[in-house]
Amino acid sequence: MASGTALWPGIDLADLIAALQLTDTGAADPAPHAARFRARNVPSRLPTTLGSQVLAQAVVAAERVVPGMAVQSIQGVFPRGGVAADPVGIDVEIVQSGRALATVAVTFQQEGREHCRALVMLSRDEPDFLRHQRPLPDDVPRPDACADLPVALMPWEVRTFGGEDALAPDLAGPPALDVWMRCKDVDDSPTLSRALLAHGTEGFLGPVALRPYPADHIAARGGKGTSVMLSQTVTFHEPFSIHEWLLLRCESVYAGRSRMHGRIHVYAEDGRLVASVAADGLMRVA
Repeated sequence: MASGTALWPGIDLADLIAALQLTDTGAADPAPHAARFRARNVPSRLPTTLGSQVLAQAVVAAERVVPGMAVQSIQGVFPRGGVAADPVGIDVEIVQSGRALATVAVTFQQEGREHCRALVMLSRDEPDFLRHQRPLPDDVPRPDACADLPVALMPWEVRTFGGEDALAPDLAGPPALDVWMRCKDVDDSPTLSRALLAHGTEGFLGPVALRPYPADHIAARGGKGTSVMLSQTVTFHEPFSIHEWLLLRCESVYAGRSRMHGRIHVYAEDGRLVASVAADGLMRVA
């Protein structure tokens, strides 16, 4: 599943929402705790399925199969690329379901060939026992102090301090970036908010890892850099609305040996930590 500034595939919001409209085609096998859905893929400039779209579909599928619970965490592994032009079969197996927690396995297949698997944990809302979080620093620029940052993978409002110049290929910066996003052109539902946030967290992990190296440095290393996600984990901590501004504090904590590891902490504008992301990927010369 590709990402990176050179490979950001332009998508349409209507196409993304349509891909989240899963069609129930019946049980995946004789087991009583299983379901099968069919869905379309989001068309883009890439011939392969977007990993970000797969994560979003897994959120929707899991909450369809386990009503009354919300996705708490999702771990997606992308062993190979799917074919974007073809529909996808989505099998959901309930591994465990109790009063407060459930775990489901979501598998994505085309013509009997698996190209993604996600393990999803769901939970019911429970009262606090203890409470703390990583605080949001006071000096982070707020959305009204930031400029638009066009991101083809995210067809909604995206802003960062400095706008497009923050990721200019001829400039270098730290392997970190603060990005604000919101999407007011969709239904304000908790499931859709979680799905779209899961989708939106993939697009910056590759570009942020490349950010310390200007274009001439990349050229000296053999050409254009590219990144491909191998696995991604999204954990949801607090309720939030995709209609409201969310801050993605993106950081590439390691790059080397043709691998990269990135993290994102997602905050609501009121300072609540609402989600965390960790991802591993390939980083090679294109």
